[in-house]
Amino acid sequence: MILLVVAPFVLTGQQTKQQSENIHVSAKEQAFALIRLLNLTHELVSEQANAAILLLEQRTQALGEATVEGIVEIDGQIVPDLKMGARSLTHHFELADGVSHMFGGTATLFVKSGDDFVRISTNLKNNDGSRALGTRLNPSGKVIETLRQGRSFRGVVDILGEPYITRYDPLFDSKKQVIGAYYIGYRVDMKALRDAVENTKKLQTGFAVVVDSNDQIRFLSTHVARDKASTLLREKPDEWVFVTENIPEWGFKVTIAYPISEARTAGLLNSWFVIFAGTLLGILIVAVIVWQLRHLILNPIGGDPLIAIDVVKRIASGNLEHDSLIAKPGTLMANVLDMRHKLRELMAALRSSEERMSLSASVFDRAHDGIYITDDELRIVDVNQAFTNITGYQRENALGRTPQELGFAIYDEAFFHRLQYETEGCAWRGETWNRRVNGEVYASLLDVFAVYDDAGHVKNLVGLFSDITQAKEQQQNLERMAYHDPLTQLPNRALLSDRLQQALSRAERSGESVAICLLDLDGFKPVNDTLGHEAGDYLLVQLAVRMNICLRDSDTVARLGGDEFAVLLCGLNSVDECRQTLERLLNTIKTPYQIADQTVTVSASIGFTMYPADDNGPDTLLRHADHAMYQAKVNGGSRIQQFDADHDRQFRGLRQDRVRIESALSQQEFRLFYQPKVDLRQGIVVGMEALIRWQHPDLGLRAPAAFLPMVEDTDFSIPLGEWVLREALGQIKSWQAVGLDFKVSVNISARHIVQSNFAERLAVILADFAQVSPTKLELEITETAAIEDVSGVASTINNCKQLGVCFA
Repeated sequence: MILLVVAPFVLTGQQTKQQSENIHVSAKEQAFALIRLLNLTHELVSEQANAAILLLEQRTQALGEATVEGIVEIDGQIVPDLKMGARSLTHHFELADGVSHMFGGTATLFVKSGDDFVRISTNLKNNDGSRALGTRLNPSGKVIETLRQGRSFRGVVDILGEPYITRYDPLFDSKKQVIGAYYIGYRVDMKALRDAVENTKKLQTGFAVVVDSNDQIRFLSTHVARDKASTLLREKPDEWVFVTENIPEWGFKVTIAYPISEARTAGLLNSWFVIFAGTLLGILIVAVIVWQLRHLILNPIGGDPLIAIDVVKRIASGNLEHDSLIAKPGTLMANVLDMRHKLRELMAALRSSEERMSLSASVFDRAHDGIYITDDELRIVDVNQAFTNITGYQRENALGRTPQELGFAIYDEAFFHRLQYETEGCAWRGETWNRRVNGEVYASLLDVFAVYDDAGHVKNLVGLFSDITQAKEQQQNLERMAYHDPLTQLPNRALLSDRLQQALSRAERSGESVAICLLDLDGFKPVNDTLGHEAGDYLLVQLAVRMNICLRDSDTVARLGGDEFAVLLCGLNSVDECRQTLERLLNTIKTPYQIADQTVTVSASIGFTMYPADDNGPDTLLRHADHAMYQAKVNGGSRIQQFDADHDRQFRGLRQDRVRIESALSQQEFRLFYQPKVDLRQGIVVGMEALIRWQHPDLGLRAPAAFLPMVEDTDFSIPLGEWVLREALGQIKSWQAVGLDFKVSVNISARHIVQSNFAERLAVILADFAQVSPTKLELEITETAAIEDVSGVASTINNCKQLGVCFA
């Protein structure tokens, strides 16, 4: 028998103090538990944010180099146009949407505008469903200051009262200047923390609280009022204990508060509890000792020893089959059965692994793509059969050598060095040129990636490649078909347009001239009609060869269709140099051709224009050359004609002036002035002559000679003439109202009066001024007019006289 004697506890002041300290330590542990919950949340979400922003940066940088070119309007404000390569990122939502679809959260691209950062692309949407574009980062915040300094920001940002775990990375141009920023953010669901805080209390009246950097309560125990908690936190009375711990990653603070008086009471109660617990513990120890004696002495095996020996023998012979044997947990027999179960699982896993390895080996051997595996020093340790088929190197000749030694990436000696030491993750995909064992060069699509050991170090490099030589040749053939004429193999219109654009760009930089020439064959149609289309095609092929020989390598000859060709002459210094080249080309074209045992002669009409003397875009330059070629044909053909840019500019200026004069009528800028007609013998005014003037808003009052000659022979002279008639009749009506009786003479242009319905239109106008007698209106045909249809005009004049209108 075992006797357990428990001595009574004697309660002392030291024990009470110890109990209070235990309560304080417990409060600290509660605070640290809440901190660990927040830090774990931050760590997990930060990892996801890092992965998301890395993907966003990779996809963005894949578009090209980051630049700022020009400006763009977004949400009513003008900001720099941020581009990656040729692609503008403003309103380019696929990037943000794609990353958010994969990782969740919010993805945003910012452009730097002055000292601010403006949102130009995001998957965040407003309440109305539109994208939340055009907003700016807080200029006084810690985020924007970090980005201005070219550094990344990682941390918790308070947005609309909710904590967001965020990451901001600066976006640099080629000069390492900050021109934008990437953003990934996750709104944190704080339910777990909220529940933990709300259910936390210290003793009966103590509480737990989480406050932010502004000392605003975020989370609070449910059994304390918010006002009371705020007062206690603010005043911190001496009879309360406050255990406060900071959370740097969040900018939050966790506080556990409890009253001192209750802690002392709890310490006293805990001391009596210890007395009770000690007594109970003594009883339990007796029970445990008795149980252990039974466990260790009475039943150590857990079953029949003979059965245990039989099970061990079956395991040794490889028989791991399950049977109905059971044993008490913790006994020797239970451990043996458990060992058998684990061995059975291990054997099943080994068989599964063997099957997977067999499948992998089958794929490795039967793959159509070549595969090689190297060690961490780039020495090949294994290759498949496709490797030998493509390169010609047998497996035994490839082992121990590097891919560079076996002809991979022959035009880039530093390729594998960069791959091993400079490429992030030792991963690369692209095209290389390789050499087979027989020296033949072939194009390859190569994919290289790394295999890592448990420590995260590169263990192997695996390369997969395929021979794409035939595919590239087909691609080149397709490109040639797309950009070359199938008959003459000369560049077609599409390739000509590209080369013309390049030639103009070079001319802007070098200051040299470019001639854009179009030529059309003279006398080609009779060749087709008499000798047939095959003969005509043969002539065009010979012509293409001749023109290419006649011109320099830097020049371009293109066939636009039929017997029409275009020529680009680059690097010219004068018009004379261009004319000499075209004269030589024209003489070459005129040289007789031998076709079907017959001598055939053709010529050409050539029109050209010079850039930058003709400072226009590619389409306009081709149109000007076409105009000049047409003029060459009109002038008899077999000649060279230059486009007159000065004459064209004058014509365009005249056309613009006419448009402005016509707009003056609708804008009510014309005025009528009246010059008296005086009878000198009698000394009285016998009539008025209406004279038109233009009250130009910028140039002031302009005389008729400044604008009428430009529109006198145009259709605009008709509405202008009718306006003058109405204004004159309206003035006569006003004079009559004050007792003045004058006949008014009005000038009419020839273009106006030769209209077949002039008299009918005049009758309508007179009807609108019924108070004015038609005899008060006198028409005068301008003396500069040359009228061809005299009889028609005479008939019109007679019809007008019948209305009562007289002519000067």
